[in-house]
Amino acid sequence: MEAFVYLRVRPGTISSVRNRLTSSSVARRSVVVIGDWDVLCLVDGPDLSAIAGAVLGEIQLIEGIERTFTAPVVPPDRLGLVGFGGPPTPPIMRGASYVHIAAEAGAAPALFERLSEVGVAGAAVLAGPWDLLACITEPWEVASGIILDGIQGLPGVRTTNTLVSVDFEEAEEDRDQFSSWS
Repeated sequence: MEAFVYLRVRPGTISSVRNRLTSSSVARRSVVVIGDWDVLCLVDGPDLSAIAGAVLGEIQLIEGIERTFTAPVVPPDRLGLVGFGGPPTPPIMRGASYVHIAAEAGAAPALFERLSEVGVAGAAVLAGPWDLLACITEPWEVASGIILDGIQGLPGVRTTNTLVSVDFEEAEEDRDQFSSWS
């Protein structure tokens, strides 16, 4: 089973949080994002209970994390989507855009199938406030057009919200204790 975990991080701690996530036993991948959250992380486990235990007992204990939100991935067969060629799970990678889609009632299965037609590299049906998560691996200048012209134009899309992953490393402090004196 998989889940996406969204992290809000205290300013100045994003590098140490990412380092701890990298050494985590449950976090498969994580990426720094801009938007409503600071880090998007993909976790997995044998079941939802194990994922919840890992988030509560390991991820939330990382120094610098202020808040988490866990969105379990709904298996496609729960939507009646067995044996089809829909998009794979969204890859977690730098430079990608993650589009959360709120669907009209009953529209999520058809939207999930149609997302691969509009330039989406991966998608997942989620439990939580957003029905679907779509990943676009094109640069933002291209991804924004896919979101506006492709995703938002699909029948059944109510609204979207986007996180954009960035290539971010905090700058190391290179001043000594006397450098501010002049």
